[in-house]
Amino acid sequence: MLADLGLDHVQIEPLKLSYRSTFEILEFATDVLGPLRNEVSGEATRHGAPVELFRFTTSGEAVAFLGEALRDLARSEPLASIAIIARYPEQADEYFLGLKHAEVPNLRRIAEQDFPFRAGVDVTDVRQVKGLEFDYVILVDVNLSAFPEDDESRHLLHIAATRAAHQLWVTTTASPSMLVPEKLREQV
Repeated sequence: MLADLGLDHVQIEPLKLSYRSTFEILEFATDVLGPLRNEVSGEATRHGAPVELFRFTTSGEAVAFLGEALRDLARSEPLASIAIIARYPEQADEYFLGLKHAEVPNLRRIAEQDFPFRAGVDVTDVRQVKGLEFDYVILVDVNLSAFPEDDESRHLLHIAATRAAHQLWVTTTASPSMLVPEKLREQV
């Protein structure tokens, strides 16, 4: 393409450093890609909290846990941007309603890429978040049915995970997706 534009002298240099996410988040996201990962992957410039997997029997249990955690986070870090990311809009609707009942402050349902870019909790689906960044990201219902072992699921889970700047949580209400790195799935 560069030759067609008369730019034969220009060389492409792949990006090798990530300034958005921590080493731990990038490691998770790279593992999710599996066979689709690049030969040379990016490196993070900083370390942070480990990526955590939380298992629940029902979405109600997950909402109760997240409601308490998000209220605590809102008190301790009132300027934080937080994204709750589901695979499908219907899942985002369910979590939004549950978290609204849990009285999570500054809660917003984002369905048409109408992000306000201010502190609070944005509940959305993965197709809304490409190119965005949040302090904290919680991926919900990362199970076998929502994220099967296919290329589309790998790409979407990678996109969702790499939206996190500081910390990433993954929740599941059934068996975790096989795309979740084995070391996380094996933790009890």
